[in-house]
Amino acid sequence: MSFDFRGLRYFPSADDASYFLPRQPGLQSDTDGRPMLTMVDLGASAYLLFTGRWAASEHDLSALRSEIAIRDHEPVDQIKLSYAPITSPRCNALIGDGGGSFQTIATSHTSGVPPYDAVFNLFLENDRLAHAKAGLRGEQGFLGIEYLAELPVPMKATATLRARAHHLLPWLRARCGSAHDLSQLLIEAVEAQVAEVVIDTLDLPDSELTVELYNKVIAQAAQMLSRWIDQDAPGDINVAVTIDKNVNEPVRAFADIGAIVSTASTQAIRGGENAAS
Repeated sequence: MSFDFRGLRYFPSADDASYFLPRQPGLQSDTDGRPMLTMVDLGASAYLLFTGRWAASEHDLSALRSEIAIRDHEPVDQIKLSYAPITSPRCNALIGDGGGSFQTIATSHTSGVPPYDAVFNLFLENDRLAHAKAGLRGEQGFLGIEYLAELPVPMKATATLRARAHHLLPWLRARCGSAHDLSQLLIEAVEAQVAEVVIDTLDLPDSELTVELYNKVIAQAAQMLSRWIDQDAPGDINVAVTIDKNVNEPVRAFADIGAIVSTASTQAIRGGENAAS
């Protein structure tokens, strides 16, 4: 079962390695852990340079392995973690109004591999420049980054067509002389409540999979019933089909650069106090 832990999303896998995905991105940092943000101020305008990263620290990954070991009763050294196999990663640089609303001002398709480095060289002026400077001072709501991607999620779902044979078969025979094929007649039978289609899954990610399941079970039932339609079979009719596939689920990771700057400044002050003591 997947769960959140220390800013990471954990996904169990049937393979040897399970997956993690950071819930928040960060910025490329220097050797002291300070975010590398460079502003070239030209007066009325400026260039802001930085690199976004969608990464997890070794400290957090080690803690996640320990948590999994406790939950699954396994030795921690046997737990393997890999970055979630996301597709179509992209990173947006965002400017905000300070009130919670952000807009995209630049997009990077990233390095394409973890930690998905995204290099930005933003030209800023007017309100955008003022808001970016506020973010660089550690004020939140003015400057941010977001990563967007698709995460293949295993999905298994079953659709079953159910009917009483002594109701459905005579109903179909009475209409077989029409221009409709058997699949169309079964759709009409469901609409007339002579039969029903039940989709057995808790949460389908989109309507396309529901339609695919419905069409498949109708086609399967039409193929089978074509051999029984002239019979007076008693009992129930149950025709089931199952889809087992990966479905792309959109994922988003957002970080306020003002919060990153503020946290780094606080840590630097604490480090200085500890050194002085």
